[in-house]
Amino acid sequence: MMSTLSRLWGHSTTRSLIYQSAIVLLVSAAVLTLIQTATNNLQRLGIRTGFEFLSDEAGFVINQALFPYGPTSSYGMAILVCLVNTLILSLLGILTSTTLGFFVAIARLSRNWLLRALASAYVELFRNVPLLLQLFFWYFATLRLLPGKRESLSLFDLIYLNIEGLFVPAPVFGQGAALIAGSILVSTVIAGVTLKFARQHRESTGKPFQHARYGYAAAVLLPIATLAALDFPISWDVPVFKRFNFEGGFALQPEFVAMLLAITLYNAAFIGEIIRAGIMSVHKGQREAARAIGLTAREVYTVVIIPQAMRLIVPPLTNQYLNLTKATALAAAIGYPDLFWAVGGSIQAQTGQILELQAITLSTYLAISLLIALLLNWYNRATRLRGRS
Repeated sequence: MMSTLSRLWGHSTTRSLIYQSAIVLLVSAAVLTLIQTATNNLQRLGIRTGFEFLSDEAGFVINQALFPYGPTSSYGMAILVCLVNTLILSLLGILTSTTLGFFVAIARLSRNWLLRALASAYVELFRNVPLLLQLFFWYFATLRLLPGKRESLSLFDLIYLNIEGLFVPAPVFGQGAALIAGSILVSTVIAGVTLKFARQHRESTGKPFQHARYGYAAAVLLPIATLAALDFPISWDVPVFKRFNFEGGFALQPEFVAMLLAITLYNAAFIGEIIRAGIMSVHKGQREAARAIGLTAREVYTVVIIPQAMRLIVPPLTNQYLNLTKATALAAAIGYPDLFWAVGGSIQAQTGQILELQAITLSTYLAISLLIALLLNWYNRATRLRGRS
């Protein structure tokens, strides 16, 4: 018996399973103990547990909501509205910071000394100042100094900026707008299939697919033709100042504008360095070889440099996107109605359901982060370089 146990213990796989099982049991016991202790303390204090409070009336107003919400709406609806605000802020922040970061990276690699120096100064300034401090600067020291509604800053009489926020045109969808969305979806599929076929053709033959431009042209022309056939069912509601306020369009709160500015400028500095490092990681011999076989400057980057650089760009870019998404919780510091503002502030103060609300917050941010990581990991696998057999 002892010899059998000794042989089993001497096997590395068996020892590993025993160690892992022991760790799982210890963690499970600790979690159960915490749950039991919390439950007993809540019962002793007379605090109810459960998620039934989500159907109770919220009783407070959320100024920025994409769908109908009022004080008589439930706590669950308030959380949903603020979650949508968080997702919109995160998505726009990712788009704007990536776009700005790309141009910063190009400027840092430029042969123009002045452009390179300005880009370097931008990176050093914004990535070394704490994000919360930048947020306070844009909100209290900049946006709060803007003129009133009657003296709004105007851009082509379409977009207005004042102390109460940013007023932009809002799309108005008429009959047939759903067909436009369908045509855009079909165009996306056509472009994706064309891109995949062109990549496979290049990998198998070493030559670009000459007819790919027809697929891309079809992807672009299909939505335009659909718009023309339906007599352009999408119009724009432009904001117009009347007697006391703006009417029409869509109003973005100054808190939203300040938060978007802060996370864009802060994260663009990091993203620019990530993109620059990825491009510089490609050996200069790759550029020289591409030019030697007659590729144009655009083809050198799109066919040779960028595909190789993406292998190093995507992993740290994923981390930066995750940091950006989680940093949106700082918006609660200036009163923007995001998820953390609702759950950690108004709802918690009214209901006292601390554990349930913290569980909702943690699980929601975890789900968003895992989804972003999943999408970028899928993209990384789909675009990785494959060696020829």
